[in-house]
Amino acid sequence: MTPDLRTHLAACEQAGLLERVARPTPPGAALARHLAEAGERTVLFERVAGYRTPIVAGVCASRAGLARALDTTPDRLVHAVAAAIDAPRPWRAARDAPFRARVVRNPDLGRVVPVVEFYASQRRRYLTGTIVVARRGDGVNLSFHRMMLLGGNRLAVRVTPRHLHALLAEGGGRAEVAVVCGVHPALEIAASVSGPPSLDELRVGAALLRGRLECADLDGFPVPAHAELVLRGRFTGALADEGPFVDLTGTADGVRRQPVLIVDRLYHRADWIYRTILPGGAEHKALMGIPQEPRILRIVANAVPGVAGVALTPGGCSWLHAVVAIRARAAGDGRNAGLAALAAHPSLKRVVVVDDDIDPFDAEAVEWAIATRCRPDRDLFVIPDARGSSLDPSRDPQTETTAKWIVDATIPFDRPRADFLRVRPDEPPAKTVRRGLRPRPTRRPR
Repeated sequence: MTPDLRTHLAACEQAGLLERVARPTPPGAALARHLAEAGERTVLFERVAGYRTPIVAGVCASRAGLARALDTTPDRLVHAVAAAIDAPRPWRAARDAPFRARVVRNPDLGRVVPVVEFYASQRRRYLTGTIVVARRGDGVNLSFHRMMLLGGNRLAVRVTPRHLHALLAEGGGRAEVAVVCGVHPALEIAASVSGPPSLDELRVGAALLRGRLECADLDGFPVPAHAELVLRGRFTGALADEGPFVDLTGTADGVRRQPVLIVDRLYHRADWIYRTILPGGAEHKALMGIPQEPRILRIVANAVPGVAGVALTPGGCSWLHAVVAIRARAAGDGRNAGLAALAAHPSLKRVVVVDDDIDPFDAEAVEWAIATRCRPDRDLFVIPDARGSSLDPSRDPQTETTAKWIVDATIPFDRPRADFLRVRPDEPPAKTVRRGLRPRPTRRPR
């Protein structure tokens, strides 16, 4: 069976991880509030007021759930994604394409698709689970983009200065694209990866699915054959106001002039499921943060051999704060690891570096390491006037700069390691040896 959104939902239900909401739910604030309270659960709204299609969200809301979808473990998830980036695989040509079951030309998107108005205060309806498929040379580029409903078949698409932005710039603002919504989590992770322009995210998704990804041709675009919803459209060079949008930080993003996408055709499966993502919720953070961790892991490993783990923390919006666990071998490794992490993910504002006996995903353990192993006068490093993230509301709005900081919470090399280790019940006594120094030889009796 080809892995798709439906096979994933079936696996979630079998594991008792799918919540079904049977009561009629309007695609508005009540639905968004339910998702906010659901946290990391996958939720299927079976009856959506005014529409025939159900809505699903929370598909990628937890690290454990994503690991399960990729047939790995939470602690190995970053390594599984890194392996797929390093060794992409070809997808298979599909014999049939379920997404072609229904087609609507020049669709009135607001009538066909249950586009959600997540926040009543913003009064904007957004498609948030949408992945743009763009042609680039011999390959394709996949990337997530939020899309604000303008009316009729028009969408304002938020395009950040990356690959799709470059493609539009080359074409004078014009480009033909396909948009997919409702695919297996492996493809959503692949579309969220930030790689070089040469990286074919569709092949990364195929690698995560162990070569079982099937695609069908749509006007020269390879489209996942089992996608729930596919849009075929074009950027014409027109711009429109996009926003405000509640972004990753849970704060409102500003209004910008963004490219307008004209949707000429809409395809969907029979009895299709609409996929959405709560802005600023757990799933938004997971899809933004987890795909960045392999790059941080790789670049830190080049600076400090022996990286045990990397976590972009939920409290830091899975974007602005990171924890890096290392096996320190020399004084200064903690600082070097922090600097490498900041270089690997320029949006980072704070990096905490801990020893490999600390789980970087355990916030209490990380705070314990800071409390017991860090001296602020010696182990806190501030980098002023650095380029910040556009998602950080505390940055200087004129210069886009902020200060960044590294917290070295590794065990000092000039102190006995045993003095800093948690004492567990029934553990044998640790040898007191100063790291970096040879133990004194035992004198033999004369």
